[in-house]
Amino acid sequence: MSTLVEKIVQAIREDIYNGTLEAGEQLKQVELANRYGVSPIPLREALQRLQVEGLVEYFAYRGAIVARMRKGEAADIADIRNALESLAFRIALPDIDEEQIAKLEALTEDLESPRGHDATFFMERLNEYYAVLLAKANRPLLLEMIQTNLKRATRYYAEVVRISGSRPSDAPSRQTYLQAVKARDIDSLTTHMEALHAAYVRFVEAHFED
Repeated sequence: MSTLVEKIVQAIREDIYNGTLEAGEQLKQVELANRYGVSPIPLREALQRLQVEGLVEYFAYRGAIVARMRKGEAADIADIRNALESLAFRIALPDIDEEQIAKLEALTEDLESPRGHDATFFMERLNEYYAVLLAKANRPLLLEMIQTNLKRATRYYAEVVRISGSRPSDAPSRQTYLQAVKARDIDSLTTHMEALHAAYVRFVEAHFED
């Protein structure tokens, strides 16, 4: 069941990311079951998981809808990312080794490549990025919290890329992260990270209404 549910979650998530399922659209379970060729029970579980990710909302007498985009939520996500991810870097940098840096370098190339515009690919690589970063830290709860928040963040990333065709023009490259990691410069790293997240918040605030 869990494997089937995860496949349904992935299919619905991708349809939300690419705009096939639009913000505010009602998610009628019979129609969705027919669309994805599944029975109602795993579909309901998939929708519940997507609710936890912030992609689905439930309303009394109306049922499930695709969650709307909100400026305030985008700012909250950025603040949480700044706190959690800067903590991850502070923990990891003193003991990071060259093997980890090489892996982070390859992941950075993926994130900055044209394939990085695909939201699912982006989320997978970013999840892996923080797993590599924290590989020696023995902080599974911190990693889980980062990856959970990234699922919410990716919804906004997908919408920004869908609207503009690319990342915000004022967003610094993730290569700046890499250079700061190599230099073990946490202050520079934090500055670039906050600037990157702020660029997405500005874009969302300019294009969405609460």
